[in-house]
Amino acid sequence: MNDEQVMHAMGIDDAYHVERVLASGAGGTTELVTLDGSGPFVRKRIPAKLARRGVWATLAECDSARLPRVEATYEMPREFVVVCDYVPGENLEQMVASRGHLDEKGALQIVAQLCEAVGALHARGIIHRDISPANVIVAADGAHLIDLGIARFRVEGATRDTTQLGTYGFASPEQYGFAQTDARSDVYSLGRMLGYLLTGVMPAEGEKYEAALEDDSLISPDLRAVIQRASAMEPSARYQSAEAFAAALNGKEVAEPEPPADSVEPPAFEPAPRMRNWVKVLLAVMAAVAFVAAVAILLTQTFGAGEKGVDAPPTDEPAASVTTDDAPAGGDAPATEAVDLEIVESGWSVDSQGYVHYAVGLRNNGDATIDNPGYTVTGRDESGRVVFSDEQRVFAVPAGETIYFGSLTGNGTAPTSVDFSLMGVDQDQIRPEMDVPVFSVLDAGIVEGTLGGFSVVGEIETEHAGDESIGMGDALVAVVLRDAGGNIVYGALTFVGRPDEGESTPFEINVADDVDYATYEVYTQAW
Repeated sequence: MNDEQVMHAMGIDDAYHVERVLASGAGGTTELVTLDGSGPFVRKRIPAKLARRGVWATLAECDSARLPRVEATYEMPREFVVVCDYVPGENLEQMVASRGHLDEKGALQIVAQLCEAVGALHARGIIHRDISPANVIVAADGAHLIDLGIARFRVEGATRDTTQLGTYGFASPEQYGFAQTDARSDVYSLGRMLGYLLTGVMPAEGEKYEAALEDDSLISPDLRAVIQRASAMEPSARYQSAEAFAAALNGKEVAEPEPPADSVEPPAFEPAPRMRNWVKVLLAVMAAVAFVAAVAILLTQTFGAGEKGVDAPPTDEPAASVTTDDAPAGGDAPATEAVDLEIVESGWSVDSQGYVHYAVGLRNNGDATIDNPGYTVTGRDESGRVVFSDEQRVFAVPAGETIYFGSLTGNGTAPTSVDFSLMGVDQDQIRPEMDVPVFSVLDAGIVEGTLGGFSVVGEIETEHAGDESIGMGDALVAVVLRDAGGNIVYGALTFVGRPDEGESTPFEINVADDVDYATYEVYTQAW
């Protein structure tokens, strides 16, 4: 991007007013915004290297009422930004939590509407890959499928997806590296979704979910057979399209295509801002004022802030690890380089609102940097039932080092136990030559809040700038609180602009609730 494009994009960005942050993580930040009193809208700020621009460009041309309506897209220096319409309502996870489960009529109506949304995506060559209860909003006009953050085009000739992503229990087997995803992968998720709605049991609960599926008081034998076929382990045994699955739910049959579905070439798209006409007119009127304000904005953005937490007993988690000795295709890394990643420790607590604050330590025992590794956080109640599941990725773990990540997760339902497990490491995540920036923490301390709680404050200094193109130009700062026994009881983070080599910048992480801790530690890494 040249300077003129940068300033134009910043003028557009500044024209929106942020009402509140809805979510923040490795995949970017989701905000609720307004535009000169219009809206609200949902704005997704996606790291440039993770953005699937072709998917969003195609979605902007899609008129399905069951999918997000793209109002605008534009490029920032290190982000791709998408503005969509806001759909008020509760997600399916909240709905099922309040009702226990849905009756057959209600569940079938919702899944039929999801088949409509998925069919519209598949017609354009897009595979959603994350059809889960948290990504379905039920509004006054029915179900809406949201969050296309990991959606992708099917690529002809590929044997598997580049990255294994999705919500455990709803993600198809092929999303864990067995094959490339296609339309049948989303059909699998739709089948699991229907089973979840009818039983109220998360598919991730394994035997409990399978037992609930066999309950004739919840699911009729005919409908059970449809669910089981849709969510078959082998893709060729499933319904081959969302249309065929929807027809089966109505007791009908349609002609199905021969597997696998033909790939669709991702469309060309313009990196310049694109938006609906009325948004374009309104932004043009505001552009002059926004442009002046944009000059003062730093090109690096602050993504988050510290989170709240209260004391709760930490769990002693056994270390989880993932190891591979395979060399990536093309000889990018020598065959002697083994990947050995493990979770060395973790701990958590629950705040007064029922949300979990945790910290986790990831150790890379291999001889190459692992780029963008991920882990899953799963909360369970006393019976072992899953009450939430969340996936998180970190920027990178250099060879021979341990990094700590602290964050907030959950849905307001306090768990009895929390498990941490590593996601698989793909070969294209192995980066032998990554020159990762190095930071040090200066003068960290505690400042008591006037209204309760406290903040962890200090500065970070860049000891080694490394490759400036790595990441988004930010630094992540994480705080880890421990009890007298040295166990982790709390974690939180914030993002600050990455200072130049030899320079420093301040940070502050707020801890609003009371936490019974004995010591604290501050860690930082590139982002």
